[in-house]
Amino acid sequence: MESVLNEKSSILALKSKFFIYRALSYSIFLLVPVLLPKSLLLPQEFQHGLSLFFILFLMSQWFLLGKEIDHRLKIYFRVNSSLDRIVYRLLLGMVFFILYFNILYLFPPKWINNMFWVTWVVLGLFYSWPTRGKIIEESVSSHLTEFKYLDRFEKTLLGLIMLFFIVSIPEIPKLVDKEALKLFFDPTSSLGTPLWNYLTVNYYPFLKYPELFKVGWSMHFYVVGMGLYLLTLYPLFRFFFSRRLSLLGIFALISSWSFSKFLASNYGDSVLTTFSLLFVWSSFWAVKSSTYRAGLFVGLVGFLGTLINGSYILISIFQLSSLYFFFLNHNTRWYRVQFLRYASFGFFLSLGVLLNSEYSWTPAPEFGNYFLTKISSLIEGKAFFSISVFGVLILLLKPLMRKVHILESFDFKFGRSYQLIFYFLFLVSFLLYWAPNLMRSFGIIWVVTFLSLIPLELLFQSLTRLRSKRNIIYVVYILICLLDSHLEGRVKIFLKFFDL
Repeated sequence: MESVLNEKSSILALKSKFFIYRALSYSIFLLVPVLLPKSLLLPQEFQHGLSLFFILFLMSQWFLLGKEIDHRLKIYFRVNSSLDRIVYRLLLGMVFFILYFNILYLFPPKWINNMFWVTWVVLGLFYSWPTRGKIIEESVSSHLTEFKYLDRFEKTLLGLIMLFFIVSIPEIPKLVDKEALKLFFDPTSSLGTPLWNYLTVNYYPFLKYPELFKVGWSMHFYVVGMGLYLLTLYPLFRFFFSRRLSLLGIFALISSWSFSKFLASNYGDSVLTTFSLLFVWSSFWAVKSSTYRAGLFVGLVGFLGTLINGSYILISIFQLSSLYFFFLNHNTRWYRVQFLRYASFGFFLSLGVLLNSEYSWTPAPEFGNYFLTKISSLIEGKAFFSISVFGVLILLLKPLMRKVHILESFDFKFGRSYQLIFYFLFLVSFLLYWAPNLMRSFGIIWVVTFLSLIPLELLFQSLTRLRSKRNIIYVVYILICLLDSHLEGRVKIFLKFFDL
């Protein structure tokens, strides 16, 4: 009897300690919207730092909400990379916050403000008290198991990626009017009204302070837009390449001068042109997850697409159809029907957005030349991308020349590669007719990066027994990426935030 009482008291003590720790950290984050309006007279970099702090807090809430949805709906899935789970839960939680904040947007301003704070207080209390013992045992590192075993080269590369992400932040616009900001981030008026409603409520405490509101939206488009883009790209690469090459691919992309130029010419590209990557990754993830409940997420991905452009509902239909008839055909018909049933929630949300949005399409002039010009400009702007040509040749020659020794012994996911190219070519064909302004920049560069990694995978496999030579080659390619990264130009832009 005494042992049972001691056990209960020890569990209660652990829960209380967890509650105090979580509640205090949560309160510190929640103080940011209170402190930011008081920072108007402080240096601009201080405002940016607090905004970043608040955005990281928001993303943590998306993850926790996604995790809670998984628990309530009993969604258990397999993953290929530990980042698969993180990206999935971030996006799942974000979509449900978009839905909830759009409901709040229907209320009068005073109610919106009150409900904004009530929401965070309730969530803070709910997340602070552990309802399951497993929550106490979990930590941030437990969700990043893949990165526990990085060698020194990989750790250095990860540090460089973080450094480039920080110094590549574009200049903040000088506009402060809300409608002018909408036009700045979305010159083609593609983004749906629900997304703007969500961003308004998300930064509602700053609405009375135009300068802070501008900083909040700008940081959101960069940190969330490009952050999720890079986080999604890594697990997609892990379907094909080793951890080391996947990190090199991320570094090659972010160190490309095109990365900064895209954002400088159109800040909104961080959201407008990144859906192609999310579409492809979610398709691979749905097959890998081995659960029909993954249909819920795939349907919500389609909903996110329609928030970017109403015509994307056709991409969602194509995605669900291809999964049902081709890529999930190894499962039973009942499994696939259940998959569609779960996806129907997001699909009906997409229909709602479509019926309440206006859009037009303008086919790209000289269909083929338009796309080839975009590809060639990317290759010319980054030496690393020039080897993507060999990646294309390997994919083409493999089915035609199977008896070539070097290709015959090449252990690579060719089936998945052709599936990726199939999805991408569909997107190219669709967008160049319906919305060519969205098939550019970040919507293309990730594919060029993917093709550039294929020859390196072949090279590394041929040097399996020569680890020292592989390390030398790895360092050489890191240096190649660094040499044409225009780091000094990025730093110069970044220092403007400090008025230096």
